[in-house]
Amino acid sequence: MEIGNELLKEVGSRFDQSFRLIAHATGQLDESQIWYRPSSHSNSIGIIIQHLTGNLNQWILDGIGGQAYVRHRPMEFEEGEGTSKEKIIKQFSELGERVQEVISRTKSGMLLDLRRIQGFDQTVLSALIAAVTHFELHAGQIVYVSKLILNERYQESWKPASPEQGSR
Repeated sequence: MEIGNELLKEVGSRFDQSFRLIAHATGQLDESQIWYRPSSHSNSIGIIIQHLTGNLNQWILDGIGGQAYVRHRPMEFEEGEGTSKEKIIKQFSELGERVQEVISRTKSGMLLDLRRIQGFDQTVLSALIAAVTHFELHAGQIVYVSKLILNERYQESWKPASPEQGSR
């Protein structure tokens, strides 16, 4: 077992888990709920997804995968209420597939290669860790906002099945 390969598998798995968690949460919401903002200082789920799309395109597809991308970060935080839930979720799902493709093509020998991403000098390793932790943070926000919107109607994606897993 080679640690670099195991790390790449784990990063791919964590991205996959978070993409599935986001899909599960957003699948329970209607069109207007995707763009609901808990306060004027908060982002809607749609805005968070727009932001994650820009971030992953820049850090993973371009920064690691070499697929040219010009990011317009301020536009990620603009209301996208004209964009349908179906369209934003489809594009986000396709992005998940492209992220997995880049990770699957990344070899353990590349992990210490240097990249310039968003004005920062990064190794491929540090870029992967930064991107996956950033992604997981926002996945948690999406679930939390979904729960705020749906209250008791929110259907959990997983429940503990044994005392060892935390069931009562």
